[in-house]
Amino acid sequence: MLTKRTSEKTSPAGQKVLVTRAGDQAAALTAALSEIGFDPVVVSTIGIVPPASFVELDQAIADLDQFDYLILTSVNAVNAFFDRLISLGRNPQALPAMQTVAVGPKSAEALAERGITADLIPQDYRAEGVVTLLKDRVSGKRLLYPKAALARELIPTELTAAGAKVFAPVAYASAPPVDAAEKLQQAIAEGLDLLTFTASSTVQNFVDLLDDQDLVLAKRVPVASIGPLTTATARKQGFTVAIEPDNSTIEALVEAIKTHFSEASL
Repeated sequence: MLTKRTSEKTSPAGQKVLVTRAGDQAAALTAALSEIGFDPVVVSTIGIVPPASFVELDQAIADLDQFDYLILTSVNAVNAFFDRLISLGRNPQALPAMQTVAVGPKSAEALAERGITADLIPQDYRAEGVVTLLKDRVSGKRLLYPKAALARELIPTELTAAGAKVFAPVAYASAPPVDAAEKLQQAIAEGLDLLTFTASSTVQNFVDLLDDQDLVLAKRVPVASIGPLTTATARKQGFTVAIEPDNSTIEALVEAIKTHFSEASL
């Protein structure tokens, strides 16, 4: 299967699709792929771990009533922030009067599970969308942006330029699971029809986990990418991105994959 060309599309039935999402987040994508006939192969190339230090995040939580906006750009950010909030003895449902920004519907759902309603959601479910949504609202405001260790500086840079005071403590980091390299090597040896990447970090970790020989084989497999940033990273690494949905959501990604594999039978 590894030598199958991107143009040789077939029906979904039996196609082996690699899922590289974090273990606790892979279930939704796996279930959706299985439901429409694919054979998901789960090898998480990313796992969520605590930051090197909680000092900056803890200080921000202590000063929470000084912020006008709370910006959360992923489910991981929601969980990391509120888990730390609770560990410090704060009540998540007693947040100060500030606007809560969720990057998209999944982050909003994660907030709702914590008893919080997102006040603002951008139309573009990326950091760029957050900047567009907030840039004309935040002059003179104080923004809290709990972020991943390797997050881009787009939000702090652009919203600082818009006149805001942005505090961006690291709330979580990521690292490949200890058994990821062995599982990934086995999946490649057994054959794959499609690779899925849902973040640039899943691409980079995938590359780092493989030796040169396995990486050459893997790059023969077409890629489904969740959005433009992930696509750019995958292409920079030499992958062929055959699928990218219009919206950066798991639901849109699954629908795009289904369409891609069904075209030949139309």
